[in-house]
Amino acid sequence: MFKGEMTLRPTTRQTINESYGLLGLAAARRQPVAGIYDGLPRLFCPHVLGRKSGQFHALCYQFGGSSHRGLPVMSEGGGGWRCIAVDKLSELKLRTGAWHTESRSPRQTCIDEIDFDVDAQSGDNPQNGQ
Repeated sequence: MFKGEMTLRPTTRQTINESYGLLGLAAARRQPVAGIYDGLPRLFCPHVLGRKSGQFHALCYQFGGSSHRGLPVMSEGGGGWRCIAVDKLSELKLRTGAWHTESRSPRQTCIDEIDFDVDAQSGDNPQNGQ
């Protein structure tokens, strides 16, 4: 389905922690991810990881694939911010390629308890290019 992927077995109730770990690795490396979310293929970059109401969530910048709500159409191939429930992900794959991002509000409501935030990492400017 997607080119340049490394495969992780499909997400099940038993592998949610593994999926969350893969998203954390992708965020720390600023590496895109491919997967199925709520039945649709998605390409995204996880930026913030944590929990909302005790469940694992990720604030991601989706730059490809599909969405029930659709993606913004931009001349330079844009995308949009998405709040993803980790237990709805399957077939996760790390991808090679550019990290995608754009400015976001520091007042996100996707995650109550933050474990990792790309923007909080020292020495890098994740908002510098895609």
